[in-house]
Amino acid sequence: MTRRRFARACVALGALLLTGCAALRPSPAPAPGADDPRWLAQQQAMAALDAFTLTGRVAIQRGSEGGGAKLRWYQTGDSTDLRIMAPMAQGTFRLEGDATGVALTAPDGQQYAAENFEDLMATHLDWSFPVEGARYWVRGIPDPARPVEHIGFDAEGRLSDLAQAGWRISVLEYRDVDGNALPARLFLNADDLKIRLVIDTWTFAPR
Repeated sequence: MTRRRFARACVALGALLLTGCAALRPSPAPAPGADDPRWLAQQQAMAALDAFTLTGRVAIQRGSEGGGAKLRWYQTGDSTDLRIMAPMAQGTFRLEGDATGVALTAPDGQQYAAENFEDLMATHLDWSFPVEGARYWVRGIPDPARPVEHIGFDAEGRLSDLAQAGWRISVLEYRDVDGNALPARLFLNADDLKIRLVIDTWTFAPR
């Protein structure tokens, strides 16, 4: 065999080997989608957990200004009782609402009413988020009453990224709670407002 023929044979053998390796290499698993059975099961399970209590910490940043607080959130169906405990003995703000309306009780005992939680929080806390939607987001599911602009999932078929109601919600960490995968850390972003939420404990009412 001449040197030229030997070189051609090596090239042909190399191409054959590469083709074989490509055929043997497993293709990457497709990213989970909205029709993934794991997501459908997760969504159904989280929607059923509509009576909960969570405790956690929230950090708020708007531009160069920021702050933090502790919170305790009681939710039973459409009834909300959210207590935001400000640091440095600034007191507790209590937000309550149901189908009949929403109200805020300030640390000095004064009560205020509005059409929605966002207006109350913006006026008296200088920051706000849509509590009606967030009661679903904290469970790692979209608000069924609002259109979904974007949704993404992690490798386990759980919600990882959501755009809804002008907000971008990222679930950064999940924790197992009594066999359920529940968010432990979330990041919410709308315009120049950034909210980091750490959920320390989950408790659910017996069904």
